[in-house]
Amino acid sequence: MQKEKAARNVLQGENLRRYPADSSIKNTEALFADGDWTDRADCWRNIIPLLEGLNRNVSFKETLDYIFNTFRAYIPYTHIGVALLDGKVIRGTYVATSPEHAGLAQKLRGYATDIRTTSLYQVIQSGQVRVINDLEAYLEGKPLRPYNRFLLEAGVRSSITFPLMQNEVPIGLVFFSSIQKNVYTAPHVQFLQILAGSLMFALERGILLENMVLTSTLSLAALTEERDVETGEHLLRIKRYSRLLAELLYQNKRFQTILDFKFIGDIERFSPLHDIGKVAIRDEILLKPGKLTPEEYRIMQTHTVYGAKVLRMADAKLKNWGRSMYRMGIEIAESHHEKWDGSGYPYGLNGEKIPLSARIVAVCDVFDALMSPRVYKRAYSFDETFEIMRKESAQHFDPVIFELFDKNKEAFRNLSNELPGNA
Repeated sequence: MQKEKAARNVLQGENLRRYPADSSIKNTEALFADGDWTDRADCWRNIIPLLEGLNRNVSFKETLDYIFNTFRAYIPYTHIGVALLDGKVIRGTYVATSPEHAGLAQKLRGYATDIRTTSLYQVIQSGQVRVINDLEAYLEGKPLRPYNRFLLEAGVRSSITFPLMQNEVPIGLVFFSSIQKNVYTAPHVQFLQILAGSLMFALERGILLENMVLTSTLSLAALTEERDVETGEHLLRIKRYSRLLAELLYQNKRFQTILDFKFIGDIERFSPLHDIGKVAIRDEILLKPGKLTPEEYRIMQTHTVYGAKVLRMADAKLKNWGRSMYRMGIEIAESHHEKWDGSGYPYGLNGEKIPLSARIVAVCDVFDALMSPRVYKRAYSFDETFEIMRKESAQHFDPVIFELFDKNKEAFRNLSNELPGNA
């Protein structure tokens, strides 16, 4: 009992200060009439494993799933969504939802919009909780934005929105939503503030740790940039191309079971590490203006194995902290030169034996390499690049991925025109 009381006091004291309640709720005493549920011992008992998980560096997704599955017995929510800010863009990032909301997770993950054009901007600016107990009535007479339509079509009828703050700077929003109308009371808001605070803590720890480690690794990859500026600009472009292609694949039903928003975010983060192994390649080979000799080409090929080795060593260190984050980076570094027909390197993998992440980056890597000038070749035009890739596609690329890439040619043209370093 003492542990439960302590957990309640700590969480209420910290998180209620962090997330001030909506004044219209806070000052409505009548809403506290059903507040007895907050004193139920089993409810507070379940807070303890949540705290213990945070102290053990449990991942954010595990924390979200625990909260969603555990506290539904006490709070009337059927959906939890987390959207993170990227500049002025708010993007659906994490979702935990019940079967009543069929298809909602797929629609919200990755959905992005300019937050300044939405009512969510007021939540971010004010730092206040927003409670909507009748979504249909709230939206009546207003222009229906796509995400509002997604919610209504999936049966969401009420919602509580909390801003997520890191050092008093907004980084996103968390939504607790229900299939029922008029269900949220002030005690619900208070307890959900505790859960939102726990999610923020888990997210904050994950962001800080992963960004710190990834920044260190990207610094190693940047050593290549200092030796070869063209390669450095290539790293900046490859992340954008890889994300775009992954987002397009996500719309294909064949890939939706294996490709989610985390995959999309990871491929954007880790695709720039595909050539990290080139730090081990001597300048006279890496920067040679002419054709490589067979022996020099063999040495150049080792950048895939060396890059994977470096990332495996980094991941082994992370596992000592109870984490692992480089799996996709290892796949990409090791396998982005494998080919669909098995004629690639370093291991001659073929077909779907090549990791999906590496198959995506392979297309983007060749696309950008062809369009970029090198000491040994000129830059090909956009249309020339597509013609060359089409001729090699049957042997080199996953046919489904390349077909999608080809169908969305203009999207890649537009993106390439925005990025630095293209001819």
